Parts: sequence; structure tokens; C-alpha cells
Amino acid sequence: MCGKLLSIENLTVQFRSGGRWITAIEDVNLGLAERECLGIVGESGSGKSVTALTVLGLHAPKSTRIASGRIVYQDRDLLAVPARALERIRGAEIAMIFQDPMSSLNPVLTIGDQIGETLRIHQGLSAADALRRSVELLDMVRIPDARRRVTEYPHRLSGGMRQRVMIAMAIACRPKILIADEPTTALDVTVQAQILNLLRDLRAELGMSVILISHDMGVISEFTDRIAVMYAGQVVEQAAGSGLFERPMHPYTDGLLRAIPDIDADVARLATISGSIPDPAYPPAGCRFHPRCPEAIAACTQQMPAMIDLSAQHQTRCPPRAAGRMA
Repeated sequence: MCGKLLSIENLTVQFRSGGRWITAIEDVNLGLAERECLGIVGESGSGKSVTALTVLGLHAPKSTRIASGRIVYQDRDLLAVPARALERIRGAEIAMIFQDPMSSLNPVLTIGDQIGETLRIHQGLSAADALRRSVELLDMVRIPDARRRVTEYPHRLSGGMRQRVMIAMAIACRPKILIADEPTTALDVTVQAQILNLLRDLRAELGMSVILISHDMGVISEFTDRIAVMYAGQVVEQAAGSGLFERPMHPYTDGLLRAIPDIDADVARLATISGSIPDPAYPPAGCRFHPRCPEAIAACTQQMPAMIDLSAQHQTRCPPRAAGRMA
């Protein structure tokens, strides 16, 4: 594996709501190496998408504040570069597949117009050349009859095809980093597998690094090299994929893994994590997971635990007293 391509350092992001600033993510540290796939997993509201959108500067500037941190891409801090410079990077060097293709695609523009826009802006192609390249991209993402589909509107396509169009738009300029935010949400299992296989093939063909965001531990396990678990705006555990699944050290990670149904087990009730993720406007004191944690002790309610290096490949916010939880 090559050197670090993207580095998120001590990132804290706040949004203005009700006349005050609410912390959405706090002290997030993540790295992405060349040709690596990093998985970010956690419940809805954990801060996964907020982190990804911050990388590309897609939050509304008037209601967003970067309280601390840097996002370093090829020796440039993306939080400090001029807006024009970030526009040249966004879509061309770092691209994103958004959660819902139906709401992300423009309903009044054809598929060819929407893919072609990226090519015209970033590569200076003429309208005719952009249309030809759009057909090639639809072929690349395995949409049949691409010459006809390129002239159609999003509502004419199935959910799986719309997701493939989003992928075609994202890879149009052969980006170095592809951020895939819940790319298989709302798709049936068969189509999910097709989309993941497509992303895997494109990653190998184009040599991209990938950040895959999901709440599905099964998707994360089969696709990623390294996993970061987020909870209530913080990274609570990071590890190489196999290490995280074989020996989770944080009770939240443990709960997520135990909640995966075992089709071979005959159980009366599926495992769950009690309670719900806290309101970011009113986070609990100490460890943010302690109100839901079956192993919480008095110290957990008093002080925010720092990340602990268990090894070069494994970090957690929970002390080693929890070691061997899944053994």
C-alpha cells in the first residue's frame, strides 16, 4: 500500500441551529492511502455523511463552522484553499456518489446532459464529445443499450440503473478518490451485489482510493481494507477489516456486530443496542455511548475517553478492560 493520499486531522464541524452552534462531528481523525478502501460505519446520525460532505466543502457556508482541524489532500488543506481551487478538485480529483440517486439527479435533464456537464466543466469537451464519452461511461458501468439510455430522463430508469448513472458521473474524470455514501441503500440484495462488484472492478481498473460509507456491516466487511466506526459524531474505533470483526474493542462496535443476524442460528429474539443515538445538541457527559453501554462504569459518565493505540492498525476509545469481548 502506498502513502497517505487524504488525511483528516482533528476535524470538528458545527452547524448553526436555534441561535447557537451545534457540534455535528468532533475531533475526527481519518486517513486514506493510495488505492485503499476505507469503510466508515455507524448508525444514522453518527456523522458519516457530515464528514464526507466536509471533505468536498458541500455544507452551506453561512450555517457551518469548522471549529478545528485540517483536511489535507496532496499537501493542500482543502479547508484553506480558495473556492475556485476547490471547485477544480471537486468532481475531477475527488468525486462522490450520493445516497439517493433519484433526488440527486436532475429530473428535467437527460442522463447525457448530466454526465456531460462534468466532462465539459472539468475536461473542456465539446457537447458532441461529452455525449460520446457519456455513452462510453454508461457502457463502463454496464448499462445496456447505452446509446438510447443516454437520451432518457432519470424517472425512466430503475433504482439500480440510476445508481449506475451516479457512478458514471462520479468516475467521468477518473478521480483519485471516490466517496460512496450509502451506494446500496434502498436497492434489493441482488442489485446491491451488482453495484458492489461494479465498484470493486472500477476501483481496480482506475486505481482509485475509495471511502465507503454504510450502516451495513456486511457490505463494509466484504469491500473495505480498513474500517472506522463512528458514534455520535466521533470515531470510536479504527482497525484493519479482519481485526475489527475478529476482536472488536469498543462496546458499540461489539453491539453492531452482534446485531448482524446469523441465518444458521435459531434465536427467539435478535440482538439489539438499547436506546438511541443522542441528540447532538445535548450530548451526554463523558463517553457518548455510556447511556446505552452494558459495560459502563462510573468513570464513563465523567470524562471523554481519548483514543488508545492498541497497535499500529487498531485504535479505540474504550480501555482494554473490554479486550476479548467477542472471543
